[in-house]
Amino acid sequence: MATVAQATVAGPSIRPLGSALGAEVTGVDLSRRVDDDTFARIHRAFLEHHFLVFRDQALTVEQQIAFSERFGPLEAFPEKDKQKDAATVYNVANVTADGKKLGSKDIQVIFLKVNARWHTDSSYRSVPSLASLLYCIEPLPDEAVGGETEYANMFAAHDALPEDLRRQLEPLHMVHYYEYGRRLYPELPPMTHHERVHVPPVCHPVIRVHPDRGGKRSLFFTENAGGEIGGMPLAQGQALHRQLVEHVTDPRFSYKHRWRKGDLGVWDNRCLLHRLREYDEDRYRRVLRRTTVAGAGPVVGPFSRQ
Repeated sequence: MATVAQATVAGPSIRPLGSALGAEVTGVDLSRRVDDDTFARIHRAFLEHHFLVFRDQALTVEQQIAFSERFGPLEAFPEKDKQKDAATVYNVANVTADGKKLGSKDIQVIFLKVNARWHTDSSYRSVPSLASLLYCIEPLPDEAVGGETEYANMFAAHDALPEDLRRQLEPLHMVHYYEYGRRLYPELPPMTHHERVHVPPVCHPVIRVHPDRGGKRSLFFTENAGGEIGGMPLAQGQALHRQLVEHVTDPRFSYKHRWRKGDLGVWDNRCLLHRLREYDEDRYRRVLRRTTVAGAGPVVGPFSRQ
């Protein structure tokens, strides 16, 4: 486990960012190890707001890993060559590790385009992730259009469903598969043997039950790891999936984050979807670095045996 120096802090300031989700955290230096009381407060805010942004951070790879590990063990990414500094680090960038700008037709950039669809990180795993931490190294300039990350609250989206649709969804599942991005962008290379072995298709309930939150329910599906809801004829499953995508896109469930240099965003993959807003990849550089906290167990649905 990475280690950093102990920090002496008066305590973070936490300010809500919107009615749907999100809070801004200032007054804490994550390059040093925050004390347990401060982290407990941060963790409570994480559970309450689902997305936190820590402003004005200056983090090395090791420091980001160290703070990420406070939330739990980290996932290793299945890809072998995605500009990584370590197996648990993913560079979300249209720039190579040595600083070369990549064009919109580059395979690495096309992979990132898959994330312009609603998703939760690692839904293609049998145990999806708990949280993601994304550190902004090189943001888009102010004049650039797009490039934000938009988040949607799946607790709120679930609760706003019509009662008949909610009952229809209760027994249903969705198959999530890592290969789906290749269907969206056929120019991507086929999955490697390593990827096929480590991330085969998996099935998760469309309605997720959260035992650690008193049985509260959220929607749990993606737009980038599959295109239909199972348990019905294909055309009906695809139509239902489109209906859910349209539903969660309602602005009343969402918060759109414009990244600043030094932002560290932390979000709860169990109850949020997110997507990259499109921007001019040929004109602008965008460099962020992600770590992902592993989940503790499989997704629980309304009819799961716990």
